Formats: sequence, structure tokens, C-alpha cells
Amino acid sequence: MKIAFLYGENAFTVELLRQLRIKLAGHEVLAWTAGKTAPAHDLDLLLVHLDPAMGRVERAQLADQPKLALIHTVITGYENIDINAASDLGIWVSYSPSNLTGNAASVAEYALLLMLGASRHLGEVLLSQRDDSVKPSFFYPALSGKTVCIVGMGNIGRLLVDRLRPFGVRMVATDEYPENAPAGVTAYPANRLSTAVAEADYVVVCVRASKENENLIDAAMMRAMKRGAILVNIARGSLVDEEALIAAVKDGQISAAGLDVLKNEPLDAKNPLLQLPQILVTPHIAGPTDLNLSGTADLSGLVVEQFLAGKKPISILNSPRSPRRALA
Repeated sequence: MKIAFLYGENAFTVELLRQLRIKLAGHEVLAWTAGKTAPAHDLDLLLVHLDPAMGRVERAQLADQPKLALIHTVITGYENIDINAASDLGIWVSYSPSNLTGNAASVAEYALLLMLGASRHLGEVLLSQRDDSVKPSFFYPALSGKTVCIVGMGNIGRLLVDRLRPFGVRMVATDEYPENAPAGVTAYPANRLSTAVAEADYVVVCVRASKENENLIDAAMMRAMKRGAILVNIARGSLVDEEALIAAVKDGQISAAGLDVLKNEPLDAKNPLLQLPQILVTPHIAGPTDLNLSGTADLSGLVVEQFLAGKKPISILNSPRSPRRALA
């Protein structure tokens, strides 16, 4: 079986490729670096690790692979896969639920780090150790006793709830199914986000991105927040209006922000987001951990094994009308 791994090259994906080759030792696993041409035109399976900024898997690429029967994204996001084109061509598409790979646990931990780091102006404080001209205030809000709004009660949001409980915070949330929120969380329907954020000292964006919720956190939503609120985004950069965030931070409506995801990655060094000490920016590193690495390799191996046995993996996203490989 000829399998390609399409990826943006970094330390995590290089190690993941090594582990995938071990896990799928009975198959040929080809490296396909983002931006390069396909390593072959007779691929049977395609594994994908691409953040949105690294490009998309488009119809033309898929049409050039007459044997391709499955695309499996080894990350939880799949917005950069043309699923409609894959379905038209008879190609199954699968993804990696974050609760099955260790990604959700890793990102939930990181959300907590950004909440604390942003509210304590960690970037500015660390810079003051190297630059005497930087004078941090040394007076910052504590997390304990505050109200936190979690936007999206998916795998990450629910694990964040567990990690926040020891801090003694009050938690509110929004979700498509608010009735399923964990005990002790006051949940609102997704269309009542402005009501939920009005109560919060911290707003943490965990919801899956889509075309429909682009700029979900816009100027109006920031005005709906409690003055001095702290915003954290560990989902996707498309969810936050960055120009509105800069204006809100300068105005004091948002007192601090922690961002691990941005609309354009990697971030240009001259971006205004980096000029404000109240904003803590990190380069999309919430997910890559040892836990996520081993979990991703394990799940990918399982998906391939199930697929080759003619079984439909639980992570299948589409239903091709005339699939190239029939699944039970």
C-alpha cells in the first residue's frame, strides 16, 4: 500500500513521520512536504498535517490521484480539505478527534497557561529581565475567584473545565447543545454568546472554526464583554477580528489577550499584535506534545488498519456516493 504524508515541516511533523513509518511498517510511507509536487501519482492513502496557512488539498490534486481512496487528517482540523471534491471523486475523508490523540488535553493545558500568562503580562515581565527600560506594573489580576466564559464545549472546552476547577472560578459557556454542559457550568446556546461573555473576566475561544463563524469575536462582541476582560484564543485565528482586538486593547476594553492562533501564520515581526505588551502571542504550539505525538501515530495506524480491513473508521467525515473502496 502506497501512503503519502503531506505536512508542513517542523520538529513535530518530522518526528511524527518517523513514528508513522514505524507504525505502518508494512506499507510504503512517502514524505510530501507542503508546497511541493506529489511524490507519486498512484497513492492509495493520504495522511495530512496541514494548518490552514500551509495551503489546501484541492480538487485538482485529488483528481491527479486515480487510486486514492482515503484522506486522513492527523490533526483535528479539516477545513483545508476540499471534502466536497473528495466525495465527488469517491474518496473517503477522515479526521483525528482531539480526545483520541491527546491533542485536547495538550491544548486545554496550554489554554490555562495563556490565561495566566496573559493576565500576568508574562511577555512584558520576561522582557523586563533583559531590558531595563521595560517597567512592568507588578500588579495583576489573580485567576482565583473570577468568572471564565468558555466558547465551545467540545473536547478541549470540557477538559479545560476540569483543569479550571481547582482555581475556584465560576464557569459559563456557550455551545450548540448547552444542556450537555458539565456539572457546575452555566451554559447558553451558541446564539447567546453576547450574554455569556458579559459575565466573564476571561473569555476562552475553543469552538471549531467555520466560514459561518469567521470573526465571531468582533468589535461588537468585545464591547459586550466586561470592561477589562481577558481574551484567549486557542482555536483558530479566523475566529477573532485582530484589528478590533488591537483597538479594544488600546482602549482598555480588553485588558490582556493570549493568542496561540492567528489569521496569518507565521506572524510578521512588524505585526501590531506584537507591539502591545498586553498581548501574549505564541506560534501555534498548544497541541504539539509527547502525548499528542504518540496518540496521533496510534490513531493514524488504527484508521489505516480499519480502512484496509474494509471497516468504516469512527472518524469518517463524508459519504461518497460511489466510493473507490467500499466500507462496511
